[in-house]
Amino acid sequence: MTEAASVWTAAERNAWALPARATVSEWADANRVLDQMTSAEPGQWSTDRTPYLREIMDSFNDRGVEDIVIMKATQIGGTEVILNCLGYMVDQDPGPALVVYPTEPLARGVSEERIKPMVRRSPALRRHLTPRADDFAALRYRFDRMVVSLAWAGSPAAVASRPVRVVFLDEIDKYPKFAGREADPIKLSIERTKTFYNRKHVKLSTPTTKEGYVWREYKECCGLRYYVPCPKCSRYQALTFGRVKWPEDERDPNEIKRHGLAWYECVKCSAKIEDADKPEMLRRGVWAPDGASIDTKGRIRSKAHRQDKAENPRRGYWINAIYSPWVTFSMVAAEFLRSKEHPELLQNFVNSWLAEPWEEITEAKEPEKLKALATTTPAGVVPNGAQLITAGVDVQKDHFYLSLRAWGFHEESWLVLAMRVEEWSQVIDYCFTRDYPKESGDEALPVRLSCIDAGYRTSEVYEIARRYPDVCRAVKGHANLRGPQFRVSMIDRNPSDGRPIPGGLRLWNVDVSFFKDKIARLVETEPGEPGNWHLHEDPSEEYLRQFCAERKVIDRNRKTGQAVEEWRLVAAGAPNHYLDCEVYSVAAATMLQVSALKKAEGRRIHRPEPRRKKGRSWLGSNRGGWLRGE
Repeated sequence: MTEAASVWTAAERNAWALPARATVSEWADANRVLDQMTSAEPGQWSTDRTPYLREIMDSFNDRGVEDIVIMKATQIGGTEVILNCLGYMVDQDPGPALVVYPTEPLARGVSEERIKPMVRRSPALRRHLTPRADDFAALRYRFDRMVVSLAWAGSPAAVASRPVRVVFLDEIDKYPKFAGREADPIKLSIERTKTFYNRKHVKLSTPTTKEGYVWREYKECCGLRYYVPCPKCSRYQALTFGRVKWPEDERDPNEIKRHGLAWYECVKCSAKIEDADKPEMLRRGVWAPDGASIDTKGRIRSKAHRQDKAENPRRGYWINAIYSPWVTFSMVAAEFLRSKEHPELLQNFVNSWLAEPWEEITEAKEPEKLKALATTTPAGVVPNGAQLITAGVDVQKDHFYLSLRAWGFHEESWLVLAMRVEEWSQVIDYCFTRDYPKESGDEALPVRLSCIDAGYRTSEVYEIARRYPDVCRAVKGHANLRGPQFRVSMIDRNPSDGRPIPGGLRLWNVDVSFFKDKIARLVETEPGEPGNWHLHEDPSEEYLRQFCAERKVIDRNRKTGQAVEEWRLVAAGAPNHYLDCEVYSVAAATMLQVSALKKAEGRRIHRPEPRRKKGRSWLGSNRGGWLRGE
């Protein structure tokens, strides 16, 4: 050693030391130590525990890859990818780096709870610390050969302050669309890297909607999914929620989770795949584009797919919670059953568990595609699997629209009738006095409950509801009740003190946005999954057009980036009466708790005898000639 070299500090010698060649996953396996304060499994990092992260991390070493996009479920290991890549840079491939989080508190929290413990617990990283304490600050780390800056999306000054070679963007769907008065924070961050030939951008997030950042970024990449082999037939397949099964007669999520009742069904041989099979399946898994041909040894047979993956500088990875070694099939099934009745919970399940963008209405909700839901059952006939019927009535100035829907196990439903009628007498006939024959010839079914819109011709609707109190409810639709699905108002009150009259008429205020969300979800249900939505044999073109007259749109505040969703007519003035009828029919089914129906057909539900008011009513007098045939 020369005399000059002998006086170098340890940090200076480390700065000139040649790093050993390693991939990110190899470096993490050798040098990363998980902290007990933030990890469920503290100790030495092992990529074998989450094999699906290996290729994602190692794509960071691929010189041909510039963008890495990860669309993921929560708690799948996405943040660990950022930390491992960051640690690898500090030790093996130094260069200025920027890590951007949605908010300042989150950036400071990750700094104190994740990054600093990672550096302190790894000898390979500690040796790159400088003697100066202020070089290891909350939002800026100055190591011996590189600087790491932490920023948040709402601060343009923090995002765009200095050039960097690598940008890590965490939870990008939570970013505001604009950073202050400047462009969106993703573009501002990417701009910082354009002077580096070897730049890289790592973007990851749990998705929100198809308008969100991560879905748009993923669609522009060579998109890959993790394919794993069936332990019985070795057929490679991507794990999807539609293949998670549980006993048909068990609907209690707590029982399913407690006793581990769910399993995964192979897409080819229909074998039951248990949780114990998952570790070996994950170990043998491969990342491949959708539709790729994969042999039983995990080799991608499609040359075009291999070439696209090799040549595309943008690599996208999509993975859901079903792959997680900490999540069982029963946990997934239980979470779905807890969430399916509540749109806000179901959206969280779709986003955070399935890693899919939430979409209320898809292309399938179009008149031509809606025809695919038609069955061979004629109009006016009840399919064999149905156990009760509900009705929804939309009241117009001089006519009515009504739809009758039959319900069975797992909320499977069939359209029985959808029609326009001209008189109240016809509404009474179809909804309160007629029985509908079953396809099998068994005893016919009545309409168990009808919901009639009281927003127009209100006093007449109230009179009908008073006449048939056991099978009819007056309802009024609201775009958003901000909480409950229903809110009940007392109509009949004592004139002297304003107190509700016991047994008096009630108005059911209905959150129509909630039920439109539910209908859109049911329409998109895959065959064989709970909640299939059917039409009768020959639905009219008018019914199809009106049913598809609305769509859900997303308005984003340009300053805050906050998204607001609402239902709007596809074309101004387009009629949507049959959609309103189906909303009220589904609301009636929810009032009756049809989700609790058992698979075996129950006893026939008899129509309650109408309770009539004493004395002569306007219904009996037929005043004005609007009610005929009574």
